[in-house]
Amino acid sequence: MALAAIHLASISDEKLQELRDRVDLVAVVQRRVPLKKSGHDWKGLCPIHGEKTPSFYVVPDKKMFHCFGCGVSGDAIKFVMQVEGRSFREAVEQLANEAGVDLTPQDPEEVRRSSRRAALAEVNEKACTFYERILWDHPKGKVARDHLRERGITEDTARAWRLGYAPNLWDSLINSHALKGVDPRLAEEAGLGIPRKKGQGLYDRFRGRLMIPIRESGRIVGFGGRLLEGQSEAKYLNSPDTPLYQKGLTLFALDRARESIRRDAVALFVEGYFDAIGLHQAGVLTAIATCGTALTDKHLELVTKAGAKELVFVFDGDAAGMRAAQRASEIAAAQGVPARVLVPPDGEDPDETVLRVGVQGFRELLASAQPSLEFLLDRALGQLPKGAPIEARVRAVDAVKGIVQAAPSPLARDLYVEKVAAMIGAPVEAIRRALAGKPPAPPSKPPPERAARTPERPLPLSVLKAELVILAAVVRHPELATELAHSGAVGEFVQPALREAADAVCAGHDAQGAIRAVEPDSLRQRILDAVAEMEQAGDQTDAKRLTNLVRKHAQTVALERKQRRSPRVPTP
Repeated sequence: MALAAIHLASISDEKLQELRDRVDLVAVVQRRVPLKKSGHDWKGLCPIHGEKTPSFYVVPDKKMFHCFGCGVSGDAIKFVMQVEGRSFREAVEQLANEAGVDLTPQDPEEVRRSSRRAALAEVNEKACTFYERILWDHPKGKVARDHLRERGITEDTARAWRLGYAPNLWDSLINSHALKGVDPRLAEEAGLGIPRKKGQGLYDRFRGRLMIPIRESGRIVGFGGRLLEGQSEAKYLNSPDTPLYQKGLTLFALDRARESIRRDAVALFVEGYFDAIGLHQAGVLTAIATCGTALTDKHLELVTKAGAKELVFVFDGDAAGMRAAQRASEIAAAQGVPARVLVPPDGEDPDETVLRVGVQGFRELLASAQPSLEFLLDRALGQLPKGAPIEARVRAVDAVKGIVQAAPSPLARDLYVEKVAAMIGAPVEAIRRALAGKPPAPPSKPPPERAARTPERPLPLSVLKAELVILAAVVRHPELATELAHSGAVGEFVQPALREAADAVCAGHDAQGAIRAVEPDSLRQRILDAVAEMEQAGDQTDAKRLTNLVRKHAQTVALERKQRRSPRVPTP
């Protein structure tokens, strides 16, 4: 292998991103195609398909190009590959030299891993080219071309997404000219070939399938295959996990949707590859999909890093789709990410819906999507029969406790409590206390011996304020919870609700949940106000300041107790 190839084989994903960030795409294109300014963008004649009227645009802010004539789009690497016929490796090396980016990682082990990933990506690229050629140029690709036409996928879209076809033959790819000279072990590791049970060699993993390349960091990391010919229990088959591709860490179409997600702050999750492709074709550019797996915390991390502030789950209305929507909503709630759920009407797939109602109609459906927490409540309580036994209703309330506590605001939480009470058929206050984990309210009439006592004086404002400040400080600075627990100050709290909340925080429970459990509402609001005041004042409470607060509280409580033991005698 040449020195340059060795150098580039060791490229890391971080270096690839650095290259994309530093390359001046306008300059790269202008060296090959005359461009004219058009607003914030640049336009010219497409160098890929040839045209007389300019429909080729370069968008500097997004560092991407797009041709409205042939549908091809991509970054600087893709441009050099398309226009100059270079491989991914050659295009990256050329651009790195032009931009002055050193692609060599320092860690020898990372060099080895990156080299292996680059080799796998190159094999995937060869396989993708083979599948494309079969789809468009071979008679065996007709079944796939017909399927795409029936689904409403245009040829421009199919070519832009580099769709292909794996013929229903045992070893058409493995024995093809495309993989000539490729180490069979590499094809096996890439998930393209499977060892024969009898004899030597490999056979194709994908057979009789419409092939969808899965891209990440500008290269093909794996494939999804939709069965069109032959027999298989799996309608869709995906590449296995490899050093280049992990399903739980990859989102289909995120490479294309990233800029739109950042701009709109919304990520639209769909179930299938063609759901995402169809929505992008219609102009809904925030659509992404998991790669044959359920949604995970890592998937959410990917989209939030991409700039998503809200999620919309667009899943099928069948049992499997509803389970997927429920699981996705639960994960979003656990991560504190706002989400909504849209079930397309009449059992349609999202790509069918957008074809029927148009992009504007689809956006209106998205705007009316149900909040995911409300969706979870309906799922949990909707199947509870009318007149259900008390035990069943109690279990149902326990089941939705976490959902209600995840509400984004006190008002939303109160509304969810009212919704649960209505669906369960129970008093709102009883449901509120049950969801807060509190015992039933005591009888309104005090015991006889208690009633005979002189009513106690209300808690002095100085004591209440001291306890509010201590609790707010620990909520703002959770690292001080251990310090507060060791001080023993919580046991001296006079206000019972504040003592319970402080106990919960010191025990490591969720601070926001502890505050939500505080009653009455007026006291809970005072805690929130105290936290807000500290935030506005730029509070920097540390262990030393907490010690001073605890000491001041002890002095205030001691003084109050002394005054209660020695009431002032009225002057005659």
